[in-house]
Amino acid sequence: MNKKLILILSILILILGFGSALAETGLPQIHRTTVQGMTFFAQKTDSSLVEVTLLLKSGSGIEPKKGVAIIVNQFVSGILNHYQRKSGWVSSAVETYPDYSLIKIKSSPKRLKTVLITLNDLLTYPLYDYDFASDLQNLISTDLKATSSITKAYYDFNREFYGAKHPYNNDLDSDSIKSINGNDVFKWHRLTYRPGNAILSISGGFKERLKTLEKLFRNMPSGIIDNRLMVKPVILDKVSQIEEVDRNGRVASITIGYPAPRMKDPEFPAFKIIAYYLEEYQHYFEELRVKEGLIYAGFAYYNYLEKPNAPNIAFLTMTEPKLLSRVETRTVEVLKELAEKGLGQEEITGVIEAMKARSSITQVEGRGLATVNALSYYLETQLVYDHNLWVKLEEVTSADIQKAAVKYFQNYIRVAYLPKQ
Repeated sequence: MNKKLILILSILILILGFGSALAETGLPQIHRTTVQGMTFFAQKTDSSLVEVTLLLKSGSGIEPKKGVAIIVNQFVSGILNHYQRKSGWVSSAVETYPDYSLIKIKSSPKRLKTVLITLNDLLTYPLYDYDFASDLQNLISTDLKATSSITKAYYDFNREFYGAKHPYNNDLDSDSIKSINGNDVFKWHRLTYRPGNAILSISGGFKERLKTLEKLFRNMPSGIIDNRLMVKPVILDKVSQIEEVDRNGRVASITIGYPAPRMKDPEFPAFKIIAYYLEEYQHYFEELRVKEGLIYAGFAYYNYLEKPNAPNIAFLTMTEPKLLSRVETRTVEVLKELAEKGLGQEEITGVIEAMKARSSITQVEGRGLATVNALSYYLETQLVYDHNLWVKLEEVTSADIQKAAVKYFQNYIRVAYLPKQ
């Protein structure tokens, strides 16, 4: 009984703290309600636009066959593009990740009701036009045949990192897409596009009260559904090196990847600084590309939001085939140096200031608030909000950088696509 009471109190603290944490920062209050099992957030700002985000607690990791989620969400993207042109919305997008799917729409305040009515229809009515889905299936299958070698290297890395049958392995091939049938598409859609599986978040300069907006969703089917994935972090017990042939290529395409912390892990703030330092702050690529001339181009990718329960960090580069070994050696050396020396406090401060400058650009007119509110609630973390993240980042020391680097920059997987000899 005591354990149950503690659990209930913990949940209440999480829910109540969700709004109060924002209020303490001076940001507009978030209003929350539930409609037919769907969690509904609304946050009014001074923006001239309204952002609407629908988060569905199912992604490509929960589906009968790999690739079904991509087809369904591409189908939905086509529907939204039609209504965007018809109703005069500013933009619309659909994003598919293993844990969840995101629908993001921006419009003027006077077009908000048309957006919400469209989302209501998506959550109420089944898909019925498999011909369109079949056309998408053929298009995606054709596009996969033209996948670049650097993308293949990254997909192969993820397959090796997670395992072929792991829900986070989003490697797609033409044959797997072709094997999908209409029942697969309809089944995943029925499991996913349901109010009880959804979080709806609105932010911006709308005038309507939350109660008024609620009424637009009263005809939806009710019921609680929560198709969350249960995924554990990945640990690599050895270094793996894989080479494939790129029959049409002229350069070596390389992915070198390591495990990385989740947002809930204590090393996350330090590792967030490390990831930004290595790519955006140009340390890694400045060293290897500009100073040493080892690579043509590349970037680092830390997927802590896209694969929140078992993230990794990957370095994707292109170079001369004869330089493959040198690029791998230097990459490992750069990361080991962080483990041995950390970063000076001036460098840490500089990285944080650079991160803040970039963040301020994306927050013009409140952009991203609806998505951030939905993700914070779904992922159960306040670190999605920059103002909470900055506090944690400013507490990071050189010793924290070293500790995070030592823990995560140990074993790695290297995948290389080399030109045919």
